[in-house]
Amino acid sequence: MEDNEKTSLEFSNNLNYALSNLKQAIEEAKVLDDKPYFELTKQQIIEYLNYVYAEIKDWRNSFETKNYKKIADKYKEIESIISQLELCLVELDDKFHIEGISYSIFQIGKIISDLEKESGKSVR
Repeated sequence: MEDNEKTSLEFSNNLNYALSNLKQAIEEAKVLDDKPYFELTKQQIIEYLNYVYAEIKDWRNSFETKNYKKIADKYKEIESIISQLELCLVELDDKFHIEGISYSIFQIGKIISDLEKESGKSVR
């Protein structure tokens, strides 16, 4: 398999995993008890999950059009939100899979970083 195809497949697999599990997590969050989860309320958790889902859903198009900067610009914010959700939902990870989502987003970040480095080399 060619490197570009392998990278594209890895990106797609990680994105699909994150999106699928985020969609499931949004549904799970709707049935949470109305109480604080560490430092977030049920409503904040739902809002964060929806926000992250909406933001990374567009990453496929950005990847396909080689607009890696658009992904990189949002990456730190998304990673930070996922880390906060991971902390708040640690006891419910079997339902929310935030640790897995976090890992997939981390992998996407590595791919984008490598691609940006490569495109920087080819510009020189």
